[in-house]
Parts: sequence; structure tokens; C-alpha cells
Amino acid sequence: MYVVVHYAEIGLKGRNRPRFEERLRANLARSLRSLSEPRIRKLFGRILVQLPDHTDFEEVKRRIEKVFGVAYFSRVTLTRPELAEIEQAVDSYTKSRSFESFGVRVRRVEKTLPFTSNELERHLGQRIQQRTGARVELSRPDLWIVLHLLSREALLLHDRIPGPRGLPVGTAGQALSLISGGIDSPVAAHQMLKRGCTLSYVHFHSHPFTSTASQRKVRDLVAHLARYQGPVHLYAVPFGELQQTLVREAPSDPRIVLYRRFMLRIAEALAEREEARALVTGDSLGQVSSQTLGNLDTINRVATLPVLRPLVGLDKAEIVELAQHIGTFETSIEPDEDCCSYLMPSRPATWTRPDVIAAIERTLDVKGMVEASLAKVEQERIEPLDE
Repeated sequence: MYVVVHYAEIGLKGRNRPRFEERLRANLARSLRSLSEPRIRKLFGRILVQLPDHTDFEEVKRRIEKVFGVAYFSRVTLTRPELAEIEQAVDSYTKSRSFESFGVRVRRVEKTLPFTSNELERHLGQRIQQRTGARVELSRPDLWIVLHLLSREALLLHDRIPGPRGLPVGTAGQALSLISGGIDSPVAAHQMLKRGCTLSYVHFHSHPFTSTASQRKVRDLVAHLARYQGPVHLYAVPFGELQQTLVREAPSDPRIVLYRRFMLRIAEALAEREEARALVTGDSLGQVSSQTLGNLDTINRVATLPVLRPLVGLDKAEIVELAQHIGTFETSIEPDEDCCSYLMPSRPATWTRPDVIAAIERTLDVKGMVEASLAKVEQERIEPLDE
């Protein structure tokens, strides 16, 4: 069995293109390895995957659809770029299909072949028409015959299957994603994986003051996301005692902003362990009180790493649609009580000033509170959900 994988954005990377191609090749190998030992090689502007003939193509399809950087892919018949072999491959392919109209498209990458793309299209079109009686239709035919002619191979593409696009995971560096059991943060992580980031995850929970439901959900969500990159690290941070300290020693209204500032401090310390160059959050501008522009500014002031917010301009309906598309929505809506809902103030501040919050924090043992939380962090390796 042969499958050809095409990319789009990678082709614009100039002299860096070989690095992106190699990462895509490696990611395909990782995703398919548990099925069999695939043979994967780069062709001109595409990647060819060879698998045993008995391999379940539906399983291959499901796995390639999780490899970022793939624009589209297709099962292919592989021949040499010689007319007799091409004719034989097209005859065999069309015999297995039912159609009343067809079109032929030939892309000739190797220009030294003894026929042009137009010549081969006309020749094959006449041959198919004479053999089947089907009519040529170039707008919306029942069947497209698509051939790519390279220097040593001719590829007859079967059905074209859309890929997830984006950039190969591992080409954009390491980041640490703050993840809750809610809808937004898994979608944010997915968006950063799509842009080539390799992710680890940190989850803040309030157990034993709340149930372990959010931790179970987050493990499931991270296992789902790990299908796009392989095994990942998940850090679980007990946050309840720190929250109780803030309830006792800080004003009520800005409490959520204070929670979030401490989260960023703790996340940065964990990011250093992972050699991560950025933090990722699921914030959407104006969605809740802690995500107004004023509060985001106040929260950001404690960060020294970039804080990436890929959902910042999306509304809730758009985020829900993405969550449904990537398959995290049903898990995210399972009931739980996360740390953000634990010890909520009755009237959370919607706009805070960094100098006022900094003055409150000067009355706290910020360093000691962060270190106490870090001392109780648990690290876990999460395997992909279905591998």
C-alpha cells in the first residue's frame, strides 16, 4: 500500500524547508509505527508512505488526519513514468470504479519525459472513453483521474482526503499550556500544536478541598491532545491552600486576578524545567471578568515568558465549534469543580491596576507561597489516547 502526503505551508519555507519536511516525515513515522514499520521517503514536494498491503487504510487515514503539516493525502498506485505502465494502472483503477463522466488531470513535475501533460491527458481521456463509453466532463465529473509524474515514479492518486494543515509539531519550539477541564484551554492547546509547538501541560486543582473530577478530565483531554505529538508531561499543582491564604490575607474583589498571577509564576517555574519558551492559555478577550483587557494586562505583568492566547479574538460559539471539531467538547462539558470556581469572590473585579495589585502582593509572602505550591507538584507522563 502506498499513500502520498502533500503539504502546503511547508513549501514556502525556503532554505528551511528540508527541516520542516524531515519533521513531517518523522511525525508520520511516529503516528503510523504502531500499525507496522512504515517506509517513508521524500519525493519532490511530497512524501511517500509505504505500508504492507494488508494494512487497514481506515486506520491509516485516521492517524494521518492527526498529523499537522499535512494539507491532503491520498492512497496511490505507484508505477514508473512510462506510458505502458501508466495505461495499465489507469485501466485497473477505472475498472474498479462506477462512473458516467470523468476528467483527467496530469501534473508533470519531471519536464524531460517524452510527453507533455496535455498530451497525456488527451491520450488517457480517449483511451478511457473508448473502453468505458463514459463522457469527458471537466467541471464536475463523477471521477477524476489524477496523475503526478516525477522523475522515477508516476503516482495515480485515488480519493483526495483533507489533512489538518498547519505546521509539523516540533518545528516551532516548546511551550507549556495551562489546561483546565473546561472548553477553552484544550482548544487553545490544539491551536498551538497546529502551529508547530511541542507542548507540556500544567493543571491547577483544589483537591482535597474539591473532588478529583477536574484532574480526571484533564488527563483524558491531555491524552486526546497527545495524539498529535506523542507522550507528554502533565504537571498537577495543588492550588487550594494558596487560594485559602489569599482569602484570608487579600481583598476579595481582585482575588481571581491574584489567583491568575500566581498561576503564571508557578507555570513559569515549571516551564523552566521543560525548557519551554512560552506559556499558552485559553483566554478570550472579555469572556469573563479575569479576561478583560485591564485584567489581562495586570496578570501579564508577572510573566517574563511570552503568554500566547490563540483564542483571544474568538467568541464562545466559535470556540465551542472548534472543540466539537477536534473532539474535546464532550469531555470538557462533564461536570466538575475546578480551581477557578473554588473560593470565588461574590463580585470579581473587572478592571484592575497593576500598581494596586502589586501593592497587595507586597503584603504577602509571594515567594514562599509559590515555592510551597511547587514543592507539592506531581508530574505524570500521559500517553496518547489510542496508541
